[in-house]
Amino acid sequence: MSEKISSIQIIGTQRSGSNLLRLILNQFDEVSAPHPPHVLKTFSLLLRYYGDLNKEDNFRLLAQDIAAFVNANPVPWNEKGIAAEDLIKRSRNRSLLSLYETLYILKAEHDRAAIWCCKSMFNEYYAKEIEAEGINPFYIYLYRDGRDVAASFKRAIIGPKHMYYLAKNWLQDQEKALQVKEIVGSQRFCMIKYEDLLQNPEQVLVSLSARLGLTYSSKLLAYHKSTESKKTASSGELWKNVARPILPGNRGKYRSELTNEEIFIFENVAWEYLVKLGYALENKIESPRVYTEKEILEFQIANSQWQAEARLNATEQERVLRRKQEILIADIKMRFGIE
Repeated sequence: MSEKISSIQIIGTQRSGSNLLRLILNQFDEVSAPHPPHVLKTFSLLLRYYGDLNKEDNFRLLAQDIAAFVNANPVPWNEKGIAAEDLIKRSRNRSLLSLYETLYILKAEHDRAAIWCCKSMFNEYYAKEIEAEGINPFYIYLYRDGRDVAASFKRAIIGPKHMYYLAKNWLQDQEKALQVKEIVGSQRFCMIKYEDLLQNPEQVLVSLSARLGLTYSSKLLAYHKSTESKKTASSGELWKNVARPILPGNRGKYRSELTNEEIFIFENVAWEYLVKLGYALENKIESPRVYTEKEILEFQIANSQWQAEARLNATEQERVLRRKQEILIADIKMRFGIE
Protein backbone atom coordinates (compact mmCIF):
# COMPACT_ATOMS: atom_id res chain seq x y z
CA MET A 1 0.00 0.00 0.00
CA SER A 2 1.36 3.41 -0.96
CA GLU A 3 -0.93 5.17 1.54
CA LYS A 4 -1.76 4.25 5.12
CA ILE A 5 -5.24 2.80 5.51
CA SER A 6 -7.71 3.80 8.20
CA SER A 7 -10.33 1.09 7.70
CA ILE A 8 -10.79 -2.46 6.41
CA GLN A 9 -13.95 -4.00 4.96
CA ILE A 10 -14.33 -7.80 4.68
CA ILE A 11 -16.67 -8.84 1.87
CA GLY A 12 -17.97 -12.10 0.38
CA THR A 13 -20.54 -14.47 1.90
CA GLN A 14 -21.23 -15.38 5.51
CA ARG A 15 -20.09 -18.84 6.67
CA SER A 16 -16.87 -18.37 4.69
CA GLY A 17 -14.48 -17.97 7.62
CA SER A 18 -15.03 -14.25 8.08
CA ASN A 19 -15.10 -14.43 11.89
CA LEU A 20 -11.83 -16.33 11.77
CA LEU A 21 -10.29 -13.61 9.62
CA ARG A 22 -11.80 -10.87 11.79
CA LEU A 23 -10.25 -12.33 14.94
CA ILE A 24 -6.89 -12.72 13.21
CA LEU A 25 -6.98 -9.06 12.12
CA ASN A 26 -8.01 -8.05 15.64
CA GLN A 27 -4.66 -9.43 16.82
CA PHE A 28 -2.84 -6.52 15.17
CA ASP A 29 -2.24 -3.81 17.77
CA GLU A 30 -3.27 -1.28 15.11
CA VAL A 31 -6.62 -2.90 14.28
CA SER A 32 -10.00 -2.96 16.01
CA ALA A 33 -12.26 -5.64 14.50
CA PRO A 34 -15.47 -6.04 16.52
CA HIS A 35 -18.26 -8.49 15.80
CA PRO A 36 -20.57 -6.78 13.27
CA PRO A 37 -24.11 -5.63 14.13
CA HIS A 38 -24.87 -5.18 10.38
CA VAL A 39 -25.88 -1.55 10.75
CA LEU A 40 -26.03 -0.65 7.05
CA LYS A 41 -28.02 -3.73 6.07
CA THR A 42 -30.51 -3.24 8.91
CA PHE A 43 -31.05 0.52 8.82
CA SER A 44 -30.88 1.05 5.05
CA LEU A 45 -34.23 -0.75 4.88
CA LEU A 46 -35.70 1.61 7.51
CA LEU A 47 -33.96 4.83 6.53
CA ARG A 48 -36.80 6.48 4.61
CA TYR A 49 -39.03 6.38 7.68
CA TYR A 50 -36.70 8.67 9.61
CA GLY A 51 -37.30 11.52 7.17
CA ASP A 52 -34.87 14.35 6.47
CA LEU A 53 -31.75 13.67 8.54
CA ASN A 54 -30.74 17.32 8.32
CA LYS A 55 -33.51 17.86 10.87
CA GLU A 56 -31.92 17.39 14.27
CA ASP A 57 -34.75 15.35 15.80
CA ASN A 58 -34.72 12.85 12.93
CA PHE A 59 -30.94 12.44 13.01
CA ARG A 60 -30.95 12.09 16.78
CA LEU A 61 -33.62 9.37 16.63
CA LEU A 62 -31.61 7.40 14.09
CA ALA A 63 -28.45 7.74 16.19
CA GLN A 64 -30.30 6.57 19.28
CA ASP A 65 -31.73 3.54 17.48
CA ILE A 66 -28.33 2.59 16.06
CA ALA A 67 -26.66 2.91 19.46
CA ALA A 68 -29.36 0.73 21.05
CA PHE A 69 -29.05 -1.83 18.23
CA VAL A 70 -25.27 -2.09 18.60
CA ASN A 71 -25.52 -2.32 22.38
CA ALA A 72 -27.89 -5.29 21.87
CA ASN A 73 -25.41 -7.12 19.60
CA PRO A 74 -25.11 -10.87 20.40
CA VAL A 75 -21.35 -10.36 20.93
CA PRO A 76 -20.93 -7.24 23.14
CA TRP A 77 -18.73 -4.40 21.88
CA ASN A 78 -17.61 -3.09 25.25
CA GLU A 79 -18.69 -2.82 28.86
CA LYS A 80 -20.04 0.74 28.74
CA GLY A 81 -21.79 0.49 25.38
CA ILE A 82 -22.06 3.04 22.57
CA ALA A 83 -23.54 6.42 23.50
CA ALA A 84 -25.88 8.04 20.97
CA GLU A 85 -24.62 11.50 21.97
CA ASP A 86 -21.08 10.54 20.94
CA LEU A 87 -22.36 9.38 17.56
CA ILE A 88 -24.21 12.67 17.07
CA LYS A 89 -21.30 14.88 18.13
CA ARG A 90 -18.63 13.07 16.13
CA SER A 91 -20.44 12.36 12.84
CA ARG A 92 -19.00 14.28 9.91
CA ASN A 93 -22.31 14.39 8.06
CA ARG A 94 -25.98 13.95 8.82
CA SER A 95 -26.25 10.53 7.19
CA LEU A 96 -26.56 6.86 8.01
CA LEU A 97 -23.13 6.18 6.52
CA SER A 98 -21.53 8.85 8.67
CA LEU A 99 -23.09 7.35 11.80
CA TYR A 100 -21.82 3.94 10.72
CA GLU A 101 -18.29 5.29 10.21
CA THR A 102 -18.35 7.15 13.54
CA LEU A 103 -19.53 4.02 15.33
CA TYR A 104 -16.43 2.12 14.23
CA ILE A 105 -14.11 5.06 14.88
CA LEU A 106 -15.39 5.27 18.46
CA LYS A 107 -14.83 1.54 18.91
CA ALA A 108 -11.28 1.82 17.51
CA GLU A 109 -10.53 4.69 19.88
CA HIS A 110 -11.83 2.59 22.78
CA ASP A 111 -9.47 -0.20 21.67
CA ARG A 112 -6.58 2.28 21.12
CA ALA A 113 -6.33 1.22 17.49
CA ALA A 114 -5.62 3.31 14.41
CA ILE A 115 -7.56 1.13 11.96
CA TRP A 116 -11.13 -0.13 12.24
CA CYS A 117 -12.35 -3.27 10.52
CA CYS A 118 -15.95 -4.10 9.58
CA LYS A 119 -16.88 -7.74 9.01
CA SER A 120 -20.40 -7.07 7.78
CA MET A 121 -19.98 -8.78 4.42
CA PHE A 122 -23.32 -7.39 3.25
CA ASN A 123 -21.53 -4.05 2.86
CA GLU A 124 -20.35 -5.14 -0.58
CA TYR A 125 -23.86 -4.09 -1.66
CA TYR A 126 -23.21 -0.56 -0.37
CA ALA A 127 -19.69 -0.12 -1.77
CA LYS A 128 -20.64 2.80 -4.04
CA GLU A 129 -22.30 4.62 -1.16
CA ILE A 130 -19.36 3.89 1.17
CA GLU A 131 -16.96 5.29 -1.38
CA ALA A 132 -19.15 8.34 -2.03
CA GLU A 133 -19.12 9.05 1.73
CA GLY A 134 -15.32 9.21 1.56
CA ILE A 135 -14.75 6.25 3.87
CA ASN A 136 -12.50 4.42 1.36
CA PRO A 137 -11.64 1.16 3.18
CA PHE A 138 -9.25 -1.55 2.05
CA TYR A 139 -11.50 -4.41 0.87
CA ILE A 140 -10.67 -8.04 1.61
CA TYR A 141 -12.75 -10.45 -0.45
CA LEU A 142 -12.78 -13.76 1.43
CA TYR A 143 -14.26 -16.59 -0.58
CA ARG A 144 -14.96 -20.25 0.11
CA ASP A 145 -16.27 -23.22 -1.86
CA GLY A 146 -19.98 -22.41 -2.12
CA ARG A 147 -20.99 -26.00 -1.47
CA ASP A 148 -19.24 -25.90 1.92
CA VAL A 149 -20.89 -22.54 2.58
CA ALA A 150 -24.25 -24.17 1.83
CA ALA A 151 -23.53 -27.12 4.13
CA SER A 152 -22.62 -24.70 6.92
CA PHE A 153 -25.79 -22.65 6.42
CA LYS A 154 -27.90 -25.81 6.64
CA ARG A 155 -26.68 -26.26 10.22
CA ALA A 156 -27.01 -22.59 11.20
CA ILE A 157 -29.88 -20.62 12.74
CA ILE A 158 -29.47 -17.95 10.03
CA GLY A 159 -29.85 -17.92 6.26
CA PRO A 160 -31.62 -20.00 3.59
CA LYS A 161 -31.75 -23.77 3.89
CA HIS A 162 -32.66 -25.04 0.41
CA MET A 163 -29.81 -25.51 -2.07
CA TYR A 164 -31.56 -23.50 -4.78
CA TYR A 165 -31.66 -20.36 -2.62
CA LEU A 166 -28.28 -21.00 -1.04
CA ALA A 167 -26.72 -21.25 -4.50
CA LYS A 168 -28.47 -18.13 -5.79
CA ASN A 169 -27.38 -16.12 -2.75
CA TRP A 170 -23.79 -17.35 -2.93
CA LEU A 171 -23.63 -16.61 -6.65
CA GLN A 172 -25.01 -13.10 -6.22
CA ASP A 173 -22.59 -12.37 -3.37
CA GLN A 174 -19.55 -13.43 -5.42
CA GLU A 175 -20.68 -11.31 -8.36
CA LYS A 176 -21.16 -8.30 -6.11
CA ALA A 177 -17.82 -8.78 -4.34
CA LEU A 178 -15.92 -8.86 -7.62
CA GLN A 179 -17.77 -5.74 -8.76
CA VAL A 180 -16.23 -3.93 -5.78
CA LYS A 181 -12.81 -4.39 -7.38
CA GLU A 182 -14.13 -2.62 -10.48
CA ILE A 183 -15.30 0.27 -8.28
CA VAL A 184 -12.15 0.75 -6.16
CA GLY A 185 -9.35 -0.79 -8.25
CA SER A 186 -6.69 -3.30 -7.21
CA GLN A 187 -4.81 -0.93 -4.89
CA ARG A 188 -7.48 -1.23 -2.18
CA PHE A 189 -8.67 -4.76 -2.93
CA CYS A 190 -7.35 -8.25 -2.34
CA MET A 191 -8.75 -11.77 -2.54
CA ILE A 192 -8.19 -14.53 0.00
CA LYS A 193 -9.27 -18.10 -0.63
CA TYR A 194 -10.52 -19.65 2.61
CA GLU A 195 -9.00 -23.02 1.78
CA ASP A 196 -5.58 -21.35 1.29
CA LEU A 197 -5.92 -19.69 4.69
CA LEU A 198 -6.55 -23.12 6.22
CA GLN A 199 -3.69 -24.86 4.43
CA ASN A 200 -1.04 -22.12 4.41
CA PRO A 201 -2.05 -19.58 7.06
CA GLU A 202 1.36 -18.02 7.61
CA GLN A 203 1.97 -17.52 3.88
CA VAL A 204 -1.46 -15.96 3.38
CA LEU A 205 -1.15 -13.69 6.42
CA VAL A 206 2.38 -12.53 5.60
CA SER A 207 1.10 -11.44 2.19
CA LEU A 208 -1.99 -9.79 3.65
CA SER A 209 0.05 -7.96 6.28
CA ALA A 210 2.23 -6.49 3.55
CA ARG A 211 -0.83 -5.33 1.60
CA LEU A 212 -2.17 -3.63 4.73
CA GLY A 213 1.15 -2.00 5.54
CA LEU A 214 1.31 -3.88 8.85
CA THR A 215 3.96 -6.15 10.36
CA TYR A 216 3.23 -9.87 10.49
CA SER A 217 3.86 -11.71 13.73
CA SER A 218 3.04 -15.18 15.03
CA LYS A 219 0.60 -13.49 17.41
CA LEU A 220 -1.92 -13.42 14.55
CA LEU A 221 -2.28 -17.20 14.67
CA ALA A 222 -2.82 -17.12 18.44
CA TYR A 223 -6.20 -15.45 17.84
CA HIS A 224 -8.01 -18.35 19.53
CA LYS A 225 -6.45 -17.42 22.88
CA SER A 226 -7.72 -13.84 22.76
CA THR A 227 -10.49 -12.42 24.92
CA GLU A 228 -12.44 -11.41 21.80
CA SER A 229 -12.26 -14.97 20.46
CA LYS A 230 -13.51 -16.49 23.68
CA LYS A 231 -16.26 -13.89 23.95
CA THR A 232 -17.38 -14.64 20.39
CA ALA A 233 -17.27 -18.42 20.79
CA SER A 234 -19.34 -18.27 23.97
CA SER A 235 -22.08 -16.27 22.21
CA GLY A 236 -23.54 -19.08 20.12
CA GLU A 237 -23.11 -22.24 18.06
CA LEU A 238 -22.42 -20.19 14.92
CA TRP A 239 -19.01 -19.16 16.23
CA LYS A 240 -17.86 -22.03 18.43
CA ASN A 241 -14.87 -22.89 16.18
CA VAL A 242 -13.20 -19.49 16.62
CA ALA A 243 -11.91 -20.51 20.05
CA ARG A 244 -9.85 -23.23 18.36
CA PRO A 245 -6.67 -23.02 16.27
CA ILE A 246 -7.09 -23.07 12.49
CA LEU A 247 -8.62 -26.37 11.38
CA PRO A 248 -6.82 -27.41 8.14
CA GLY A 249 -9.39 -30.14 7.44
CA ASN A 250 -12.41 -27.84 7.58
CA ARG A 251 -13.05 -28.08 3.84
CA GLY A 252 -14.78 -30.41 1.40
CA LYS A 253 -17.29 -31.42 4.06
CA TYR A 254 -20.16 -30.93 1.64
CA ARG A 255 -19.33 -34.33 0.13
CA SER A 256 -20.52 -36.07 3.29
CA GLU A 257 -23.07 -33.49 4.49
CA LEU A 258 -25.02 -32.86 1.28
CA THR A 259 -26.88 -35.37 -0.85
CA ASN A 260 -25.97 -35.90 -4.49
CA GLU A 261 -29.17 -34.09 -5.46
CA GLU A 262 -28.28 -31.11 -3.27
CA ILE A 263 -24.80 -30.90 -4.76
CA PHE A 264 -26.29 -31.03 -8.26
CA ILE A 265 -28.78 -28.24 -7.52
CA PHE A 266 -26.05 -26.00 -6.12
CA GLU A 267 -23.71 -26.65 -9.03
CA ASN A 268 -26.49 -26.29 -11.57
CA VAL A 269 -27.21 -22.77 -10.29
CA ALA A 270 -23.72 -21.54 -9.36
CA TRP A 271 -21.37 -23.59 -11.57
CA GLU A 272 -19.94 -20.59 -13.42
CA TYR A 273 -18.52 -18.90 -10.32
CA LEU A 274 -17.43 -22.17 -8.72
CA VAL A 275 -15.26 -22.77 -11.78
CA LYS A 276 -14.19 -19.11 -11.97
CA LEU A 277 -12.93 -19.27 -8.39
CA GLY A 278 -11.05 -22.51 -8.97
CA TYR A 279 -13.39 -25.17 -7.57
CA ALA A 280 -13.88 -28.43 -9.47
CA LEU A 281 -17.44 -29.56 -10.12
CA GLU A 282 -18.78 -32.94 -9.04
CA ASN A 283 -21.24 -32.93 -11.96
CA LYS A 284 -20.79 -32.27 -15.65
CA ILE A 285 -22.83 -29.12 -16.31
CA GLU A 286 -22.94 -28.51 -20.05
CA SER A 287 -26.35 -26.87 -20.22
CA PRO A 288 -27.73 -25.80 -16.81
CA ARG A 289 -31.22 -27.04 -16.12
CA VAL A 290 -33.92 -24.37 -15.91
CA TYR A 291 -36.30 -25.05 -13.05
CA THR A 292 -40.03 -24.71 -13.58
CA GLU A 293 -42.26 -22.34 -11.60
CA LYS A 294 -43.76 -25.36 -9.86
CA GLU A 295 -40.33 -26.63 -8.81
CA ILE A 296 -39.27 -23.21 -7.54
CA LEU A 297 -42.49 -22.94 -5.53
CA GLU A 298 -41.72 -26.33 -3.98
CA PHE A 299 -38.18 -25.13 -3.19
CA GLN A 300 -39.62 -22.02 -1.56
CA ILE A 301 -42.05 -23.96 0.63
CA ALA A 302 -39.33 -26.37 1.75
CA ASN A 303 -36.92 -23.49 2.42
CA SER A 304 -39.44 -21.69 4.64
CA GLN A 305 -40.21 -24.90 6.53
CA TRP A 306 -36.53 -25.68 7.14
CA GLN A 307 -35.80 -22.11 8.24
CA ALA A 308 -38.59 -22.34 10.81
CA GLU A 309 -37.22 -25.67 12.03
CA ALA A 310 -33.73 -24.18 12.36
CA ARG A 311 -35.06 -21.42 14.60
CA LEU A 312 -36.97 -23.95 16.72
CA ASN A 313 -33.88 -26.15 17.04
CA ALA A 314 -31.62 -23.27 18.08
CA THR A 315 -30.33 -23.29 21.63
CA GLU A 316 -32.07 -21.12 24.20
CA GLN A 317 -28.87 -19.07 24.48
CA GLU A 318 -28.91 -18.28 20.75
CA ARG A 319 -32.57 -17.28 20.85
CA VAL A 320 -32.05 -15.04 23.88
CA LEU A 321 -28.99 -13.33 22.41
CA ARG A 322 -30.78 -12.57 19.13
CA ARG A 323 -34.05 -11.61 20.77
CA LYS A 324 -32.77 -8.23 22.00
CA GLN A 325 -32.09 -6.95 18.49
CA GLU A 326 -35.22 -8.57 17.08
CA ILE A 327 -37.40 -6.87 19.70
CA LEU A 328 -35.70 -3.54 19.10
CA ILE A 329 -36.31 -3.69 15.32
CA ALA A 330 -39.90 -4.82 15.90
CA ASP A 331 -40.42 -1.79 18.17
CA ILE A 332 -38.94 0.56 15.56
CA LYS A 333 -41.24 -0.87 12.89
CA MET A 334 -44.22 -0.50 15.19
CA ARG A 335 -43.28 3.13 15.86
CA PHE A 336 -43.24 3.84 12.13
CA GLY A 337 -46.34 1.75 11.42
CA ILE A 338 -44.45 -0.78 9.31
CA GLU A 339 -46.13 -4.16 9.00
